Amino acid sequence: MARFSVLLDEVHNLRLASHNFAMLCLSASTLSDSGPNDARVVRQRLREISGLWARLRNAGDHILHGSDNHLIQIMSKAFTRQTEDSFRCFEDIGISICTQLLFDQRPETTELRELLRVVTEDLHQTIDGLLAAARHVGQIGDQSASRLASVDELTGLPNRRALYDHIQRYDAGHWPHSNVAVMQIDLDRLKIINDTMGHAAGDKALRHASAAMVSFDHPNMFVARTGGDEFVLLLFGDFDSDALKDIADQLIAAISTPFIVEGKECYAGASVGIETGSFADGLPLDSFIRNADLALYTAKNGGRGKSRFFSPTLRTQIEKVEELQSHMREGLQKGEFRPYFQPQVEGRSGKIVGFESLARWHHPSRGVLTPFHFLSAAEDARLLDQLDQHLMVSTFTTLRTWIDQGLDVPQVSLNLTTSRLLDVDLVDSILFAASDAGVDPSKISVEILESAMIDNTSKRMIENIKNLSAAGIKVELDDFGTGHASISNLRHFRVDRIKIDRSFVKDVHLYSELARITSAMIGLAHSLRIDVLAEGIETPEERLVLNALGCDHIQGFGVAHPMPASDVPDWLQATQTTKKLPPRRRKNSAA
Repeated sequence: MARFSVLLDEVHNLRLASHNFAMLCLSASTLSDSGPNDARVVRQRLREISGLWARLRNAGDHILHGSDNHLIQIMSKAFTRQTEDSFRCFEDIGISICTQLLFDQRPETTELRELLRVVTEDLHQTIDGLLAAARHVGQIGDQSASRLASVDELTGLPNRRALYDHIQRYDAGHWPHSNVAVMQIDLDRLKIINDTMGHAAGDKALRHASAAMVSFDHPNMFVARTGGDEFVLLLFGDFDSDALKDIADQLIAAISTPFIVEGKECYAGASVGIETGSFADGLPLDSFIRNADLALYTAKNGGRGKSRFFSPTLRTQIEKVEELQSHMREGLQKGEFRPYFQPQVEGRSGKIVGFESLARWHHPSRGVLTPFHFLSAAEDARLLDQLDQHLMVSTFTTLRTWIDQGLDVPQVSLNLTTSRLLDVDLVDSILFAASDAGVDPSKISVEILESAMIDNTSKRMIENIKNLSAAGIKVELDDFGTGHASISNLRHFRVDRIKIDRSFVKDVHLYSELARITSAMIGLAHSLRIDVLAEGIETPEERLVLNALGCDHIQGFGVAHPMPASDVPDWLQATQTTKKLPPRRRKNSAA
């Protein structure tokens, strides 16, 4: 490692510097015009040597910082009382010469030469001992580094390099058993833990998961951490599908057990992909690992916390998803993703109160696609943030166009993903895009899924939401009532409006119990001076009941379908010419 070569270089530098210092002292003492200037030079060189000595003596705090304690102790033990005395003698001679030069008192050359020779030779013998210690540290360190190159430092498990070294040895010879089961294991919530509780908590989650895997002891088992939250388990032996499913489920259960971080319970969860193979198949182990990875992909898409076996049809399905993701990337570049706008109106008068911006993909061969057809693929391909940003800019540009046309559009609502809510640059990115389009922040609302708040009330998320409100941007809680934490969420930050989920609206006129539940949610919001919007209104009967229950705003096919921006002016002209809002309820500005 580089630090060991630096250690050796520093010892060599000390030897060379001490030799050059002795020569400098002799030279200064023989010159007739030596004096204060030479004293300053001698003093500077002596300080440099003292600095080198101090760095080597405290190598554990500097050069060898982070190294194994055994290596640091080897170097520390080289600094005995005798070595310290040797250096102090050398240093005292240097200080004495410096003092004499400062007062124009030249030392006697013969005596000085002999004194310097004795002291310097003694110091060099000491430095030879330091050189031997530095070489010993380097040899042990290099051997340790070679071992550590195959070990994951955080968990102590073999790493990806060790896994593939293991595979190559098996492929070059014979497996421990003719059959193998490969499990690809991925933690489900590591990113959330890192974002909400910090990376120290994420590290603890990884160690917790590693301990759970190692606890499944088997004579022919090999476990490695291959990436951030990814692990591979090789299990050689005869196992039927039921036995493997049982092992995978036990692993998931063990990894999912809570662990404590700063006095709080935390859990990671896991998904597992499984593939089995035989030495007789004639395939390298790597091919079974790739198949297990495909199975893991379907396990995570199936709701996480599950295990899935590989099957040949999976490859076809995943190839289709990968093709879709590739087309999505092209579509983003070509502007095929556009915002559609669904009107939101006051329930009794039908007066427009805003539009929700919704993603639509104008696919070149499949027509207009809703998020149902591409949202999951976009999330897996990590395209959601890029898609959100593209739609936000397009929405603001469209809103500016409507304003310039003299259209009355009170606001537009944007949907934010959990990852965007945790983005430290969220507020700045929205304000910059709004400013660039010439849109006032008061005309912007952001919709936050209530389910995104569960286990995600991190300081960063709460701070972002508060900063959105402080910037004049409205905040809405979407799918209200489905996140199982509705009332508690309203305590954390200011909410301007809640959106009651469609499940509480559909056929509300037919079921009195449903009407009572919906009425209670509306009453709760109004008691907190928060507006309520019911989404998914499709029939006049549903609209009538929601009006009777005091719901402020409605949205759904019963009002209007989402429409392209080009259709909005005509819709406004056809429906809004004579409509006016009723007097507003009194709002609590401190809510």
